[in-house]
Amino acid sequence: MRFMNEVKIDKIIRSKRKTIALIVSADAMVVVRAPFRTPLRYIEKLVFQKRFWVAKKKKQALRNGVPVNAKKFVDGEEFLYLGEKYKLKIENCEDVKLADYLYFPETYLSNGQTKMIEWYRQKALEKITERVNLYNQISGWKFKSISITCANKRWGSCSPNGMLNFSWRLIMAPIAAIDYVAVHELAHIPEKNHSSRFWNKVRAIFPDYKNQRKWLRENGSSLSI
Repeated sequence: MRFMNEVKIDKIIRSKRKTIALIVSADAMVVVRAPFRTPLRYIEKLVFQKRFWVAKKKKQALRNGVPVNAKKFVDGEEFLYLGEKYKLKIENCEDVKLADYLYFPETYLSNGQTKMIEWYRQKALEKITERVNLYNQISGWKFKSISITCANKRWGSCSPNGMLNFSWRLIMAPIAAIDYVAVHELAHIPEKNHSSRFWNKVRAIFPDYKNQRKWLRENGSSLSI
């Protein structure tokens, strides 16, 4: 931990990269990513020159509040996707991509959480649309549209005219949990409440709904970044 006048550098990460990146994370930590041979004095000078920008970003982060288990976007950090954990690997790539690792562009680090959520939202739209269409064919319950939201307190919703909404956080859950929410919201098309008729319809299409409902209740708080 280094101090430069009133600027505190919380972490310096050295690698084979060719440029220096100055990042203020969601939990207001000041992180510098630099090439191996960059002198410490040069790093401190750069941070001092950016001190007003750093102060502004730290103030914004503190005002927004620190998310539970906020990600720091460093190599080896684990992220969930369809119930599986993938280690983050910072690379010189153009976009987020998933393979043996979850590859994340260096250029995204200054806005890591936003960029990762954008990627999660796109993947959520693709996968949830696929699962809703599958259960739509089985049930025959016709919906109007599918939207991905930033909801934190509910996994999905169904409007009176059949517009389905799902939280992007679902893409971090196992596919069975996603299927349960998809069927749950589809079942609201014929049944607008949570009556016994509603649950009978859910059970008829997705018999394992109780286990998946329980899983979401017990693990939902971990589906965040």
